[in-house]
Amino acid sequence: MAVPDSLPVIVNSAAAAVLFVAGIAKAVSPGQLGRSLNDLVRLPGRGITARHVRVFAAVELLTALALTAAATQPAAAWAVGLLGAAFALAGALGMLRGGGTACGCFGGSADRPLGPVNIAVGVLLMAVPAVNLTPVSGAASAYFFQAATGLAGGALLLCLWVHRGLIKDFTRPLPASR
Repeated sequence: MAVPDSLPVIVNSAAAAVLFVAGIAKAVSPGQLGRSLNDLVRLPGRGITARHVRVFAAVELLTALALTAAATQPAAAWAVGLLGAAFALAGALGMLRGGGTACGCFGGSADRPLGPVNIAVGVLLMAVPAVNLTPVSGAASAYFFQAATGLAGGALLLCLWVHRGLIKDFTRPLPASR
């Protein structure tokens, strides 16, 4: 595979990994993001509920998986761009309105509210459609294998990075018992 042909695989794998980890985190624990968004935006009724967050998580997960198949890659790339715009908008709202509730974004357990990280990730995700303007050359099965492998590897690395504090605690030697 030539260098230009590998660029969509690398970019799409990285974007799919980010969306996959973010989607899993929202699906498992939707309350944290719901509280963070409700602090920023007042909606009528119950506001943003766990169901709303889980639907958004499902869209992230489906988009991540669709990005790994050559047949769905073009549409998925545009969906990634729209999700990136939503991330950037949420980050901008967090900065403008001063939200202090941790969002748990991208699978993180840190106490960071919506803000600059969301804007940066959103802007990077908004660039994904530009990388996918030309169709995938070569066999669709080769693209799927490469993108799916990249998704799995990227998700693993992202999880290791996000939870590095837990890993450090786990790998420290236990204090000697007396």
